[in-house]
Amino acid sequence: MLTIIIPYYKISFFKETLRSLERQTCKNFKLFIGNDASPENPENLIKETLKTTAFNYKEYTENLGSQNLVKQWERCIQDSEISEWFQILGDDDVISENFVAEFYTNLDEVEQNKSNVIKFSQRWIDEYGKPFKEYTAQPKLLLALDNWKEKYIKGQRSSLSEHIFRKSAYEKVKFKHLPLAWGTDDLAVFEIAGNTPVYFIADAQVEVRISSESISGSSQLFLEKQRNAIIFDTYFINKYHHLLPKEFILDKINQQISFAFHHHFSDLKLNLVKYYWHLKKFRKLFKLPFTYIRIILKLH
Repeated sequence: MLTIIIPYYKISFFKETLRSLERQTCKNFKLFIGNDASPENPENLIKETLKTTAFNYKEYTENLGSQNLVKQWERCIQDSEISEWFQILGDDDVISENFVAEFYTNLDEVEQNKSNVIKFSQRWIDEYGKPFKEYTAQPKLLLALDNWKEKYIKGQRSSLSEHIFRKSAYEKVKFKHLPLAWGTDDLAVFEIAGNTPVYFIADAQVEVRISSESISGSSQLFLEKQRNAIIFDTYFINKYHHLLPKEFILDKINQQISFAFHHHFSDLKLNLVKYYWHLKKFRKLFKLPFTYIRIILKLH
């Protein structure tokens, strides 16, 4: 069975999220809504909208999302008593009416391929619900590394909401507590998938809302998101550099150096000696003292 979890905090677009669940042609799912101590109580809206959809609602007294979004996700996962498959759906995102039905239509093939992660087509919508990106497309089966390359090499879009995870695989690796949960979703897909292919479903979709109220759409968090992207890149490269294209690693090194120079950020996260040696960039090794001196002088 499928469990859909909504870690709720913002009411602005929540009605559209609820409507998309109420419109599901297949009702064979459990719905858990965890209120992260929001100042906007959604209980009446939930009852008014979900006329034929069973749900479990819990209101928390402590706001964990402000500490780290992953803490709220984990609390909801624990309290929802998830089934073998679960989705974490954003409180401003929307699923197509055949989303649950297509999950079950494809489940036998998912099991035959021993996939731990199911991915649906997605597109971005703005605060008015107007799409401004086309639906994503990729092969039905991609190994975790190839799926990662779709985003980080080819520029494909990806977010948490369009993924369904196998509980038993998730419990082996869990979610990583990265700042703002920036990159946590991509890391989860990669590590939960493991050695199994990510299974892509094109015939049902998720609409991911990008607005000023979301972390992804907030311009106020621009520098913080850049810093957190560096933290994610560093974690991923340190753990999986032996799998990654050398051009990608070099590009991330250059991005870190540029960020440090332009934003007075002295703490380079990647070990440049280690990775220049790994990349056989020996000339850059000799120039490292000059690189650090430039950054230090810029700071002063």
